[in-house]
Amino acid sequence: MRYFDDFDVGEEWPIDAAYEMTEEEIVAFAAKWDPQPFHINKEAASQSVYGTLTACGTHIQAVVLWLASRLPHETAVIGALGYDEVRFHRAAKLGDTLTLTIECIEKRPSGSKPDRGIVKNRHILANQDGETVFTQTTTLLIKRKV
Repeated sequence: MRYFDDFDVGEEWPIDAAYEMTEEEIVAFAAKWDPQPFHINKEAASQSVYGTLTACGTHIQAVVLWLASRLPHETAVIGALGYDEVRFHRAAKLGDTLTLTIECIEKRPSGSKPDRGIVKNRHILANQDGETVFTQTTTLLIKRKV
């Protein structure tokens, strides 16, 4: 179990897993949550600025969470406090293989509860060419060792 005390600012964790963006999943996810033509219709997508199907933003965030769950250690998370600085740098396209790196960028003990602390991590999602597709800052409330 990884606790607040185990985090070091500047530490990075490249996730040893990848996620391939398939046509079936892009279309199914977007059909339910964001039915834009360039997400759900291959012909319309081919005429878009992207030239192919692209994953919707909510789908990309779901992929980030799926990849983050593949960390080799369990974290004593009490809860997520927020997602900030959410940026879509480029489209996640049909056939892309996405990977995630998590970087600890800030930590501080709770001012009111000594059994926990707050950790901010940057999530960096990249495609198979090493291009950044998506970034966000995640703020987590994590148990301390007691």
